[in-house]
Amino acid sequence: MPSTFGLTGRIVNGTKAALGQFPHQVSLMRSWTKRHFCGGSVISSTLVLTAGHCMFLSRSIIEPWTILVVGGIVHLFDERSSRQERGVEKIRLHPNFDLDNLYNDIAVLKLSVPFNFIPELQSVPLPLDAPVPHTICQVSGWGYPSSDFPIISTDLMFVDLPVRTVDECRELLINVTDLPAGMFCAGYIEGGRDACQGDSGGPMVCNGILTGIVSGGEGCALPRLPGVYADVFYYLNWILNDADVIVVIHRNNSINNTRPNYSTSNMPMVMLVIISSLFCAVIDHF
Repeated sequence: MPSTFGLTGRIVNGTKAALGQFPHQVSLMRSWTKRHFCGGSVISSTLVLTAGHCMFLSRSIIEPWTILVVGGIVHLFDERSSRQERGVEKIRLHPNFDLDNLYNDIAVLKLSVPFNFIPELQSVPLPLDAPVPHTICQVSGWGYPSSDFPIISTDLMFVDLPVRTVDECRELLINVTDLPAGMFCAGYIEGGRDACQGDSGGPMVCNGILTGIVSGGEGCALPRLPGVYADVFYYLNWILNDADVIVVIHRNNSINNTRPNYSTSNMPMVMLVIISSLFCAVIDHF
């Protein structure tokens, strides 16, 4: 596997997002410089999901106090009233994370102070099933607009990408990664649209559900080299372990929705209530 896998990061040829269009999207910034380094997704008022490799700097794991989580924005330097900044109390890295191969590339951040949910800052539902091939999903982030233009975008961008089948992924990425369990790929055969460096850890949302986490890839938007994502459903039990919070999960019944409604108010959701570290069998259909 090339040593550059995952280090080129992973929006190329994207569209500028409107405030509140991706209310679950947060920026992870260095607390001492307020410089963006990765994306993340709000899954409860106190939990943020991101990529495991985002928790490393010069191959050493970073300390919680070095991370500033910023939500309620689309422009990195936006000071409007919807902006909320939170520190991190705890980093929970997957115990089997492999920095070299990006296996189990997932981490949960526990915030020191809960987010105050407003229209511009909301949690995103987690999936009750695996990614569905050929679904058109949205990836958002402040990453590089291209691998040849290595400057973080100050505006939140998004791009539509199709989920590929496992067989397609393994054929296309045969010289890049063996695509272990817990990973999937998405992108166009002809390339041209993709996530890029700085988007790592950010969300892939399919039909309003957090389906993937931007992980790695070979270059950005190259032909026949789709991006690689951590499968949120595969890690669902691990994500919810020790989560003393209310998390909303939702079954994906549609496979070709190209412009999902990001409002959660009209979704047929399932609410899973976690008390202490035990799963409660309390299920409410909305």
